[in-house]
This record gives sequence, structure tokens and C-alpha cells, in this order.
Amino acid sequence: MKKFTKIISLLMVLCMALTAFCACSDDNEEESSAVSEVSAEEELFAGLPEKDYGGETVTFLVPGDEYTTYRSMEIMAQENSPEILNENIKRRNDMVESRFGVVINEERAAKQQMVDIIRTAIISDISDYDIVMPYIPYAATLALEDSFVLLNDMEYINLDKPCWDKNATESLSINNKNYFITGDISLLTLACTHAIVFNKDIISKNGLDNPYDLVNDGVWTIDKLREMAITFTADVDGTEGMSHTDNYGFLINKNFVTSMYVGSGNSLTGKDDDDLPYIELFEEKESAFPVFNKIFELVNDTNATGLIDSNSGSFSTSATADGGSVWKAATESVANGNALFRAMAIIDIIDLGEYDCNFGILPVPKYSQDQDNYHSLVSTMYATSAAIPKTAKDKEMSSVILQAMCEASTKTTKEAYFEIILKLRKIRDDESEAMLDKIFNERVYDLGIVFNWGGTDNSIGYILNNIAFSGQQTFTSSLETIETLVEADLQKTLEAFE
Repeated sequence: MKKFTKIISLLMVLCMALTAFCACSDDNEEESSAVSEVSAEEELFAGLPEKDYGGETVTFLVPGDEYTTYRSMEIMAQENSPEILNENIKRRNDMVESRFGVVINEERAAKQQMVDIIRTAIISDISDYDIVMPYIPYAATLALEDSFVLLNDMEYINLDKPCWDKNATESLSINNKNYFITGDISLLTLACTHAIVFNKDIISKNGLDNPYDLVNDGVWTIDKLREMAITFTADVDGTEGMSHTDNYGFLINKNFVTSMYVGSGNSLTGKDDDDLPYIELFEEKESAFPVFNKIFELVNDTNATGLIDSNSGSFSTSATADGGSVWKAATESVANGNALFRAMAIIDIIDLGEYDCNFGILPVPKYSQDQDNYHSLVSTMYATSAAIPKTAKDKEMSSVILQAMCEASTKTTKEAYFEIILKLRKIRDDESEAMLDKIFNERVYDLGIVFNWGGTDNSIGYILNNIAFSGQQTFTSSLETIETLVEADLQKTLEAFE
């Protein structure tokens, strides 16, 4: 009954929203609703100028369909997007277009193509793009090339507004400078946040502790995950040796290793008092080792864990033997009751929700019970940012529209994605809704991953993943091997941000 009531309430809100710009009628109820909508709009754009740009087109450059899962669906309605999301995109765009006299438009490009387009625009002084939304690591590369305006200097960009992700603003700045930012305008930032799903039926059938209670009691830890995973892992498919059709207590993909390290409350990089990054992992090797070693032991415990994308792991090698996808196999393992826990990004819920599966969602576990909070890393490789290119035809207009679009996204596109697509259509219980709130409120961004200092697979952003999946505990020696190159790359970044 509680879930039904929430659905009805949300649908009523969405229905009211569609009348936001209709003229008042003689009906008192409709008149009251229209007045309420106007008041909300005025409050929404408080701090932005009373500008009418006379029908000027504002063009966003966004990620195209190169990766179906990580395509842009934020700015313009897409044929394959859920109808409720497209409705809210139109609603938001109508609000901004009506208020500022603009026409919102987008162009789509593959990730490297977008970088090349922006570079060409800067070199050739092409003003075709007013706002660009590259994936965050590509935005970092372009920022180093001096491609974007400094957003902190833009009068109408207010990074203190709650629509901007405060954690991102603080974490992604260098020398107190933000050339690219992210917030409610970027649905992919939500989608790329790391978490863990679990099969609720396995929990109940095996009499295991309720994971929700573990999280709420502050005792959802790496040790607890491993303990529970061991009880379920077994060779059950009738074929000797483990394969993707056997039972796994925990399925983990390679880049989730760093997520678990960050989930422990540690960071690859830190910031000094002048907002300049340093490599915390190098400076805190002694305290970092026991944390990483606990993760390493979990990853390499075949009695607990299956490696989704390892070239030598029994799960991946069997899943791909007949040309199958390891990612689909991992999703099916959870859905079919062959996996208790699975590491994932939030966007994977969409696929899992298509199965008849009783699942829940959890934050990344703590290192120990003494840890204050849970921390959820954003996998920034396919999370979008927003920036204003230096060649934008009217930088003030770009800043006004970017701010307006982000503010207006909070109660439209973000709410549609978060409240309806994830919660009401995919997540099957109220407890997981609370978990999603906890996960999104404690998102973490790490500059070491964003800038990938070191420049190879053994960069600071990937070194922990590589060590754990190699099966060889080379923590100290591997860090020593990459330290000089990483520090040199970091120094170049610091010089660029001076």
C-alpha cells in the first residue's frame, strides 16, 4: 500500500507539471495550480538575469550513441528513452526556453570525436557550440589544453546551488578552479555511481543476515560481505570445476577494486590547504596496505568471489567460451539465483530490472565498523560533465542557460530518472530506496582516476585494480614502480592550473 501511494503521488505531481505554462482558467483549482507553478519558476531561477535572447539557439555537444548504455539522454528526448523521462526533458526545456527566449538544441558525437570537435573549434575559432558535455576524463584533458572558460569567474554560474554536486565541485577543482562541473543536469553521473546488488531470495532461503539491517547498523563491512559470500559459493552445475553457471557469493569486476578502496574512506589523491592535489596513496602507504590487503584477499578468495572480467577467472572464461558476454552472464547470475552479491554501477539496475528477480541494492561496504560513513565512487569514465568552450559565441548566455538547465533538472529529469525509473519501476522495496539515497548522498570523485596520472594501465587510477586481479600481492613494489611517472604527470597538471 505504501508503494502504491507513492506511485499515485508522483503521478499527480507529474500531471500538475504538464500545466505549468497553461493560462489560468476560471476554475479556482486550476488558477491556484498555475499561480503555484509561476511562483516555483520564479524561485527556481532566482539569481539569474531578466534576459530575453530573442530566439537564439543554444547548442549542447553531448555524447552520442557510441555506447548504448552510456549515451546522452539528458538534453533532448531520445527515441529509446522512457516516455516519462522524455516528458520531463520537454517540460524542463520549455521552462528554460520560455523564461530566457532561447531554443535548446543538441549535437551528438562519439567520445574521441567530441574531443577532436572541441579542439578544432578552439584552434579555428568556431563558435558552433555553446555548452559541451564530455565524459569527465576527456573534460580533464581538454581543460589542460585551456579549452574551457573558468566557471568560477562566470557571474551567473552559482556552484553553491544544490543542483550542482558539491562533492564533485570540491573534488574536481584544482587550485580552486573549476573548468568542468557536474550535477543534476547529468543523469550519467547518477548512473555511473558504484554500488552492490544482492538477491533477496538467497538471503531468506539461507537464513543470512538482512543486508539492510547491516547497513543501517553500521556493520556492513568487507569482512561481513566475505563471510556471507563464502556460505553460498559452491560448484552446483554438475560439471567439475567452477563456471559461470555455478553459485558465487560475490561477483566483482576489475575497476570495482578501487571503488572498495575508496569505500573504505581512503583516497588515491588528497588536497592540501591551497586546493592542490597530491598522491595520498604514496604518502600513506603503510596505513593503505592493510586496507588494500583485505580487499586483495577477498578478490582472490575463490571460496567467496568470482571475477567477472578476468582473463584467467573461471567465471569469465566459461561465460565467454561460447561467445557470451560476461556482463550479461553476471546479471543473469543474480537474476537466476546463482549470485548472492554483485558489484555494479547504478545503470546496471536497468538491465537487472527486466528480469523477474527479487533484488536489493547496497552501498559499497566499509573497511571496518569504526568507519563513520559509507562512500560510493563515481566511475567517471562515462559520467558526463558540463563546460563552456572558450569559443562560445556568447559566454554569458552559455553560463545563464547552463545554470538554468541544471536548476530546472532537479525536479524534472533527475526526479524522473531517480524516483520513477530506478525506484518505482526497477527497485522492488522501500529499503532499497533508502539505500539509493545513502549512495547518492556520499558520492566520491577522485582526481587520480579523472586525470589518470601515469598514463598507462599502471597509472594511479588503475594500479590497485591491476594488482588485485593479477593474484600477486605486489602493493609496495608496484607503487614504487609507477611513483616517478605519476608524480611527473601530476606536476604538469599543477603547472597547467597555475
